[in-house]
Amino acid sequence: MHIRAFATLLSLAGVVLGATSSSTSGTSSTRSSGGAGGLRSTQLSTASIASATTTSTVIPTATSSAARVSATAAPVALNDSMPVRTQLNVTGARGAFFTFNTTADVPIYISMSLCSGPEIPAYNTSNSTLLDELGLNALQARRATLVGMFVSEKSSIVRPGPWSNLPSKQIAYAQGGWASIVLEKGSKNGIWIGIWPPIDAREAFGMFSVQIAASTKAQMEQVATRQGVLLDDTDSSRALLTSFNYTNHAPNISLMVLPTEGPFSLSSITYYNSSFCAIFDLWNTFNASMHALHINSSDTTRHTASVLTRESELLKYLRPEDAPSISAPTATGSAGLKDPLEERGIDMYKRANSSAPHGGGRNKTHDHQQRRMQFEVSGLQRGTNYTAYLVSSVMQNGIITRRLYPSVKFVTKKSTVCRLLYNVPFCPELAYAIPFNEEMSMTHALSEINGMISANFANFSATLSTFPCDSQEFGMYSSVATCTDCVRAYQNWLCAVAIPRCTDVVDPLESAASQDGKDLEGLPMDTNVHLYPYIVNRIGQNSSRQPYIDRLFNPGPYGELLPCLTVCEMVTRSCPPLIKWSCPIWTVTAQRDYGTFADANSLGLGYGANGGAGDDGMRFGGWPSVYVATDAFGHSYCNAMDTDRILRIEVGAARTLVPRVWLTAAAAAALSLLYIY
Repeated sequence: MHIRAFATLLSLAGVVLGATSSSTSGTSSTRSSGGAGGLRSTQLSTASIASATTTSTVIPTATSSAARVSATAAPVALNDSMPVRTQLNVTGARGAFFTFNTTADVPIYISMSLCSGPEIPAYNTSNSTLLDELGLNALQARRATLVGMFVSEKSSIVRPGPWSNLPSKQIAYAQGGWASIVLEKGSKNGIWIGIWPPIDAREAFGMFSVQIAASTKAQMEQVATRQGVLLDDTDSSRALLTSFNYTNHAPNISLMVLPTEGPFSLSSITYYNSSFCAIFDLWNTFNASMHALHINSSDTTRHTASVLTRESELLKYLRPEDAPSISAPTATGSAGLKDPLEERGIDMYKRANSSAPHGGGRNKTHDHQQRRMQFEVSGLQRGTNYTAYLVSSVMQNGIITRRLYPSVKFVTKKSTVCRLLYNVPFCPELAYAIPFNEEMSMTHALSEINGMISANFANFSATLSTFPCDSQEFGMYSSVATCTDCVRAYQNWLCAVAIPRCTDVVDPLESAASQDGKDLEGLPMDTNVHLYPYIVNRIGQNSSRQPYIDRLFNPGPYGELLPCLTVCEMVTRSCPPLIKWSCPIWTVTAQRDYGTFADANSLGLGYGANGGAGDDGMRFGGWPSVYVATDAFGHSYCNAMDTDRILRIEVGAARTLVPRVWLTAAAAAALSLLYIY
């Protein structure tokens, strides 16, 4: 009979992450040791340009400070907030044991992680025939292949294990290589901890390196359930990734990037993907190798919004200094605890928007521009898969506490034709690779494109200026959009069609886009069930969407990842009827010039269609789960130009932030830990 051992929290090696003062340039650099169918356009006012401020982050470079102990013979006493490591035989008949002296009414946070060892494949728990053969239910089968952690509060059980008949809150299994148990009321007699190998090793053998820590000060490690970092794009040697939003000072966050395969990768992307010590150990080793990467970080306002705040007593419990009680976990048993701050933050928006008091004094209002931290990773190998991990660090009660966000996978491009471009003043939402010939002058090319965009936008601005955007006498043309939204939507559309997003050439049979438009007959079309990207191959002279691309860049063959249809539709819904904007119909001509989200319907719009995120919500890697333009596996389906984020906010309006809301200043500080895409 097999009972799987399962994961909940882990103790990291004591490596300090976080922001430090930057170099004179202000940008952090870390390195390891070694009308619609046609072009209309844009003259952007400086007020609408998202300027990037700079910050810096420090990537951890120290090795684990955890002491090495042997805990299989006699229990080892743990010191408060001091991690230790021990060895555990995968097929052994005994566990590793620890003690921790505490007092009643003081919460105890115990964490455990697997730093190294073999992978034990999980059973397919949806196979009822297999479960019958094993004589297990699905839960038992899941736990059968995992390392287990058992905590006893009784002096009569000093070597707790699977047979100890403990309450469920005192048992956890290392799913993803990470497990934790929280005893909210502490223990007057101290506690005894047992770490046991999987009951079913499935023919695996060897030793696990296990790290464990107990603390009465704070939860030393947490695993977030929401994505903390998103992929913008890659070229053949670089990648651009962006963090969650924040409104105040930049949080202490660091990005680690590892090859998905090879000697510097996790031995199992699933068995260890939530293990702090496994990821940190590999990162430190990778940093000391000749393959070390270079990571630059800076602030950006790309894909963000302004937030209005009030200084009031409302929701004052969400101040950053209140974070320990807010972020304390309330459940054990699986990696990836639901962040209570997320739930309270969501509720905060509802109440702040409906009941925030008006007036002066402590209710003085402030306008905060949200920001993100962007990471440019260079030194990558062409056509190679990588996995990125974001970790945040906070000093709490004298110790470093860390949060690990779900990983993001990406692959660099094979072709050198594509070059990553971002921080473009006249296209502030642009952050992707563009077709480019290294022999050409990027400065000259962008200067010419800027002139073209500015000239075209002048016509649009002239038309829009005839509409009384700010007139109360004529009333609002929309309850959800303003002329500012109209300008931004048009600007994003213009940039998307004027500057194509470059990717590798693909087999036309593996693209959901129409290569020449001849197959578009206006008839109903199936959804993109194969989840192919919307890529049109641009091969040969004058094959680009815009003739000047070939003239200015002379890139050679490349694939264009088409703009999402919603980039065009966002102009329709954001602008006054005066503009007379219209977009092509999906089944007629749109699929030659536009793509759509992976979960769009047969009309190229909507969300949650085409199978959605799947029964387990993990079809796209967990997040995003709706309006999916780029998933957590690094697959890009169309070029969204921020429309995906805007639409996700709207469909979650009852539970997430809208672009501009009233918040208390204290709540805004708490938003530094919340993120919205």
